[in-house]
Amino acid sequence: MKKTLIVSFSALIFLFTFIYVITPSSTLFRYMISSERSVAGLELERIKVDELEIEYLRGGSGPPLVLLHGFGADKDNWNRISGYLVEHFDVIAIDLPGFGNSTRDIELDYDVFSQVARLKQITDALNLVEFNLAGSSMGGYIAGNFAAQYPRKVKKLWLISPFGVASSETSEMFTATQKGINPVVLPRTETEFLELFDFLFVNPPFIPSVVIQHLALKSEERVKINTKIFDQIHRMNQGKPQPDSPLDRVLKNYNGSVLISWGEKDRVLHVSGAAVLKQIIPNAKIEIIQNVGHLPMVETPLAIAESFLSFAAAP
Repeated sequence: MKKTLIVSFSALIFLFTFIYVITPSSTLFRYMISSERSVAGLELERIKVDELEIEYLRGGSGPPLVLLHGFGADKDNWNRISGYLVEHFDVIAIDLPGFGNSTRDIELDYDVFSQVARLKQITDALNLVEFNLAGSSMGGYIAGNFAAQYPRKVKKLWLISPFGVASSETSEMFTATQKGINPVVLPRTETEFLELFDFLFVNPPFIPSVVIQHLALKSEERVKINTKIFDQIHRMNQGKPQPDSPLDRVLKNYNGSVLISWGEKDRVLHVSGAAVLKQIIPNAKIEIIQNVGHLPMVETPLAIAESFLSFAAAP
């Protein structure tokens, strides 16, 4: 009997290994991402906004919380933290135009003003009158500009390591670009993507190799449009970013409720940006997450979720 069980278990291991090996990486990726979304309580939805097809994840109940990903990322960056948020909010994680499975048209413009205008169209199409708004990196840049332009629509603003703080110290990434090195967030090969993965985190979360391989392949396929979007968002001049609408300018008179979360060891965008924003928004709450990199919602989802829940509960 014992021998039979051992043989059966070995056969199962062989079967699962065989299936894993012969199944295309894109199919395995879809299965894994679908499972992650399900665990987080999110469902995949789509909406047409004028000529744009917008894909997004939605789940939970409560006041709306719109989540904007960073450059080169997509809505699934929010899966791990969303599991802690859906009990309190109607979570809506959007693929911004140009990214993920939303419309990617090389002929369109993707500068901050164009993306803010599209975000307004998307939220109107979703019938969101007032909502909480969070953004990571480039998404924080867009979120901050949206809040400045439409302050009555944003209940709570959450900026996570946002791009666009012009007065911050130079980060490791932009020190490198000033030396003529390709921006690490713009990988052109699988090798460069793996370097980016190490660059983003202090303690990288477990992500199956098939997911990393799939994302690396997608990055290679999207180099042309990603390069255009990077140029229009960052407006690089001699290796230095010159954002069209810096947050330390547009948020200067912002009176809304703001939480600024930043990883202490962010190598992409310097953590000093948090102090700069605090100077122009005195009532903003600052959370510096120790020993964490550029994507705290991926690296330490529970800690940063608890921080936002506490902030959101405050009057």
